[in-house]
Amino acid sequence: MFPETKIRAVVASPRNTHVVSIRDIKLRRPFSNEALVRVKAFSMNRVELNRAKNTTESKMQIGWDIAGVVEMAAVDGSGPGVGTRVVGFSTRMEGWAELVSIPAKYLAPIPENITEAEAATLPVAGLTALHSIDAASGLIGRKALITGATGGVGMFATQLAIVGGATVFAQIRNKKQIPFIESLGPCKPILSTNGEGIENWGPYRLVVDGISGVILESGIRSLSPDGICVCYGITSAPTISVDVRPFMFSGEAKMMGFYLYSQAEKSPPSEGLSRLLQLVSEQKITCMIEKEASWDDVGIIAEELLNRTFNGKAVLHIE
Repeated sequence: MFPETKIRAVVASPRNTHVVSIRDIKLRRPFSNEALVRVKAFSMNRVELNRAKNTTESKMQIGWDIAGVVEMAAVDGSGPGVGTRVVGFSTRMEGWAELVSIPAKYLAPIPENITEAEAATLPVAGLTALHSIDAASGLIGRKALITGATGGVGMFATQLAIVGGATVFAQIRNKKQIPFIESLGPCKPILSTNGEGIENWGPYRLVVDGISGVILESGIRSLSPDGICVCYGITSAPTISVDVRPFMFSGEAKMMGFYLYSQAEKSPPSEGLSRLLQLVSEQKITCMIEKEASWDDVGIIAEELLNRTFNGKAVLHIE
């Protein structure tokens, strides 16, 4: 028997005081390949909140990153069983709710020594960082530039590049962010708002960029002849000026885009999540949770995240 028909969920509320709020909605019945998960914690990303802020559709559900317990296993027999603690990626953006249906291949069991709050930080930011770092092999002893290093993807990419043996340079916007960057591990902060200083530390084997604009231009100019630039986001100008000659004459330099939804079609997110969970379990990377609260405060925390009042991840608990 299907357990519930009405649940509480976070939805867009564009005409209210906050961009999101908690409302009663109808629970979607799982497909045969989906497990029903009771959500215990979720983490927030600015992309989700910007979508909620810019929509005209009230009561639109949002939320990618969740951790909880399987309440009903997938009918087709795939994935974790009932009672398993899992982390999941809700591609339908239905995650910030009491219950959510997620395909089994988008779930991974959580090891005993990892909290649900820690696990919840991993799906979007962690997977994006993991696959971006994977784009460049042979990082040992080579230089890697991570732009926007205090953001969710940036902080994971910085740590993963360090684990991969790279000499890491982390671009930040202001001096107040230096202690946060230094807490991620051995890396060199580059204070730059307009691309200044980035080229001084190249050439880079890998550039992981989520900003675009002049920051990205500087990173591209600083690529090594065999360098790879991965672009996963845009928070600045989407149009840049690029000299194609280094790419043409080296024959090896590359610039590529990354979109997590496309990657999820190529390899099951469960595999990447399991890799990340193992690294957290072995204390090789940390989740850097800067805000932790009840989901009753979702509207307030959302505004703080949009206004960039803190670094790291925000995790909310559903009691």
